[in-house]
Amino acid sequence: MCEKEEIDLEEFVRKNKEKIEKILKEDHGTLREKIEPQKEKIEGALKGIMSLLLDPKVQIHFVKAGMELLSGVEELIKKAPLPEDMKENVGKACEMKDKMVNNIMNEMDQRSKSKEDKMKKIDVE
Repeated sequence: MCEKEEIDLEEFVRKNKEKIEKILKEDHGTLREKIEPQKEKIEGALKGIMSLLLDPKVQIHFVKAGMELLSGVEELIKKAPLPEDMKENVGKACEMKDKMVNNIMNEMDQRSKSKEDKMKKIDVE
């Protein structure tokens, strides 16, 4: 029974090959016409979003916000009823985090300032 259906399908495709190819070609053409303008709009929007997210000043604020959240969690852990040795380990981890954050923030500030200096030094006459 299945073999007969497959033969019928093959026969149908053979008999209608030209019509099927014509339909497929037409669909691809109209699909491309619809996709191209949308593709350009999406690429433009993505470039805008990426430039916003990659801006060093924006990144600094998100990093600072993340660090504030971590500081809040740190305070929660310090106030929680935990064993003293666990609190000491958390304290050490927090000190390491603070040092790392300070290093990162200093580095980001330096990069941001150097970019601003480069932009200011250009003379246009």
